[in-house]
Amino acid sequence: MKSKFAKFIDGTIGALLIFFAAFAVLRYFIPTTDTAVFCALTVTAGLCMLTRLRGKKKGEAYKISKAADDMFFEFMFLSDNAPAMQLTNALKAKGENAIRHGNGVYLNSTAAYCCFGSLDEKDCARLIAKAKHYGADKLVILCKTPPPVPQVEDMEIASVYGDDVYKLFASLNALPPRKYADSGKRQNAFKNAFSRDKIFRYSVLAFSFFFAAWISRSIITFACSVICVVLAIISVTMTAVRAAKKHKEKSV
Repeated sequence: MKSKFAKFIDGTIGALLIFFAAFAVLRYFIPTTDTAVFCALTVTAGLCMLTRLRGKKKGEAYKISKAADDMFFEFMFLSDNAPAMQLTNALKAKGENAIRHGNGVYLNSTAAYCCFGSLDEKDCARLIAKAKHYGADKLVILCKTPPPVPQVEDMEIASVYGDDVYKLFASLNALPPRKYADSGKRQNAFKNAFSRDKIFRYSVLAFSFFFAAWISRSIITFACSVICVVLAIISVTMTAVRAAKKHKEKSV
């Protein structure tokens, strides 16, 4: 997953490429440079806004998926009955008369089984038999991926999987303690900010900002080009330091 800083770098390079392409086309049809720059900036801003609006929706979906993966990952290190125990305790805390049998939670005439591993038809048939044994006429299978649910008379069967399971546990405050999943600490955001592959990107940004400053005579864009040069120099230095450290470790 890219950090916000990496996304900023990629987005800035993309915006500059769009601007230069738009400027080159518009300058051919528009006689004055200032007007061509203004039109190119307008086109670039519009395209960036549309891309951001489209990517924001995908980004929200990704966040939910990442959170769901983290929840399933945490449950891997707990007992098989842990999800049902978490769900039962959460329902009882809300005043519901929930009863747990193994990895199943029974509420009124509904049974909910938490099975976050792989399920086949035989496993589903066993869950149906267990639900009937304890008097349930409705079965809800909570799982990570869609299970092969067989059709059985006198038993209503539904499945909840993936992100919807996470939403259910989160709404009931039944999520497992966060211990093993990636915590995404703030210091990791700049972990690769000065890696070897960033040298070229900072160099392109520096040249692009300098070219934009030369066209617009703007001090701000010139300052941005200087900052990118400094970042490129830091990246070169950090890359050299890592290479020297790695060479030293091999020689020991």
